[in-house]
Parts: sequence; structure tokens; C-alpha cells
Amino acid sequence: MNDALRRGRAALLLACLLAVAPARAEDAPETTADPAPGAVATPEDALPGPTVLRLDQGFVLDLPAGWVLEEADDDPGDATGRRVVRVVCQTPACARTQETCTLRLRTGPVEGADDAARLAGLHAAPLSRYFRLRAVLKSTSPGASIRRPIAPERFGPRDWIAVETEAAPRLKSGLFAETVIGGRYLGAICKTCETGPVRHKSARALLASARRPAWSAAR
Repeated sequence: MNDALRRGRAALLLACLLAVAPARAEDAPETTADPAPGAVATPEDALPGPTVLRLDQGFVLDLPAGWVLEEADDDPGDATGRRVVRVVCQTPACARTQETCTLRLRTGPVEGADDAARLAGLHAAPLSRYFRLRAVLKSTSPGASIRRPIAPERFGPRDWIAVETEAAPRLKSGLFAETVIGGRYLGAICKTCETGPVRHKSARALLASARRPAWSAAR
């Protein structure tokens, strides 16, 4: 009787293991890159909606639906008091692509007659462009290459200086962009595991929304 009971329990345990094995195989990550904090496959109606993100120096950006400010504390839209902030994507698609953007400000204003001249002067010297390219490749991953060379790019109503990198297989590629608004610098490092021809769509929308409505008071 006891032998029959033990055999029955063993058969039940084997059936449970066989039932969960396929689910575990499907949950295996498709990339070796570290997962973005909080990047989980959540239902669309449970995703955070678009958020107005406030930075120091009067900068304002619109976070797309599903994007959140890391270390938001009590106010998910307030990142004042920090010159470096990180936003992460939590949409179901981002459970695979693991998209993030790091936004950087500088303490002092950028010298120049106007924003166009200030932006053009960021990497006007060949040596500055060389160091910029070397820095973005180092920030991407060993074995990375330049996908789109450093050049002006239009995000929404504003010009940026941008460069895209192509990572080694199974690592994150990057979009590195800089602009000047009202004499103040805003830089962005956006990364994704996406390998298709269309990348950084949400990141470009985020950067296109950058503005300084109170720049005259915050300068």
C-alpha cells in the first residue's frame, strides 16, 4: 500500500514538472544584457500613462506611456535636484528591448551667440568629434561600431547633435544626442536591445518633447 502511494506521488510530481517546463523555457531572456529596472510584461491598461517630467533649469519633457522616472520618490514627474536622471520603459515590448534613457544637464550655460551657434560649437573641432565618437563607443560595449555618424538631427521642433552605435550581438545599442535650449545643455543616452531597422522610436519622441518654458527665469 505504501509503495503504491509513493508511486502515485512520484507520478504526480513528474506531471507537474513536465507542465511547468515549457513555461520556463518561454520565459528565458532573449538577451544577455541586464534587464531594465521594472521592465515587466504588464497589461496595457495597467501601464503608467504619459507623464510630464520636470528637470532642473526649467527643462520639461513628456514621458511616453509606459515610461517611468527611476527613483521617483513621491512625485513620478519631478526630477529636480539632480543633474543626471534615468527613465526606463515598462511596456510589454520593453520586457524584450529593455529601453532606457539617461538625461544629463550641465551646471553652467553654454557659450555662444544663440542656441544654433552653441549647438554647432559643441563638436565643431575635429578633436572634439573624435573624443565624442570614442566616448560613445566605449559607453556602448566592447566591439561596438558607429551605425549613424555624428551629425545634426531634427527631433520634433528642435535640432540635436546625434550619433547611433551598433552593439555587439546580444548587447544594447545606443542613441547619443545633445541639444541646447535657452543657453542650457541637455544630453541623452538612450539604449535598446532592439536590432531591427527601426530603433529608439519612443526615445526620439521623448527627446522631441524637450522644452524650457521657464528658461528665462531659470537661466
